Amino acid sequence: MKFRCEKEVLAEALGAASRASTGRSTNPTMSCLRLVLAGDQLRITGTDGDLTIDASIIVAGEKDGVVLVPAKLTSDIVRSLPSGAVKFDLGEDNVDISANRVNFTVPIGAGDDFPKWSGTVGQGASMSARDFSEALRQVVRSASTDDTRGVFTGVLLTGIAGKLRLVATDSYRMSVRDINTNVLPDGTSVVIPARALGELQKLLSIAEQVSINITENDATFEVGSVRLVTRLLTGAFADYQRLIPANSPNKLVISRDIMLEAIRRVKHVARDPIGTPLRLEIKANSVTLRMVTPDNGEAVEQIDAVVHGNDIEIRFNNELLTQGLDASGAEEITIQTSEPGKLALIRGVGQEDFTYLLMPLKS
Repeated sequence: MKFRCEKEVLAEALGAASRASTGRSTNPTMSCLRLVLAGDQLRITGTDGDLTIDASIIVAGEKDGVVLVPAKLTSDIVRSLPSGAVKFDLGEDNVDISANRVNFTVPIGAGDDFPKWSGTVGQGASMSARDFSEALRQVVRSASTDDTRGVFTGVLLTGIAGKLRLVATDSYRMSVRDINTNVLPDGTSVVIPARALGELQKLLSIAEQVSINITENDATFEVGSVRLVTRLLTGAFADYQRLIPANSPNKLVISRDIMLEAIRRVKHVARDPIGTPLRLEIKANSVTLRMVTPDNGEAVEQIDAVVHGNDIEIRFNNELLTQGLDASGAEEITIQTSEPGKLALIRGVGQEDFTYLLMPLKS
């Protein structure tokens, strides 16, 4: 194998593919990238067995070939090189990577057990990459990060009323986002690992459209010249529609930015900024934020708001509340609840396509 390629193009492709590789597997090939050169097309593939990212770029090919190279090392080397042409030249037991007067000699991987490509090739159902990226930003963070939680480490994608709905929950909060695109038939549902969708989000800026193909076992996303394949998660997802309150008469309307700034200020007294409860005292035309800690004292801030319903006091995990407010993206937000111990429903004013539900803390 021998080729030349502009550093920026090669670095971007190596970086994308290497995000799927892992050094934690007992299979050493999982920490490698597979490079396949045919003519002027170079295909770079990284995988951990569950997630595969495949990038194809055009290079100046001189000699076709196939090689496994260390994923992180190779990506770091190319990214560090000066701008201009990068040369790859495969030898017996190593590959030379050079640019200008810089040269690296890198050992190559061995073995024939690099996982085979399992994705779907061909145009799938297409949607706006920008819309999908924004939906992932709002929803993925609500999936569980505990690997023992199985299906709750993923995001439910389902077709409903001609739209695509994304749902994620870690049992403490839940995000629901609708996209006005018909890429899954109504009633069709799959659960995709949140990690895979997080990596997909990093790719969505390189194209205007993203296509999706769903098979029985995996999902393939194609963004420009990059394809991402991930296995589907199996198991019973939460009956999320049952969890959305039908009636929440107590409603707070407030500026999102003012609320976020107030939360950041009162958190100064928290020894544990994430776990310290935040108390909201909601009364006519105002909400008082209160945080109390044994070591650092008490912080109180009152801000103006529009309040409908009863005066209530409710406590939240301040970090989960902050994430919900941040995800909404609207200038004004509403917080609705039926009573202090029930799920709170957070939405942006005028943005009915995103709902964030948060379980209050016990008093």
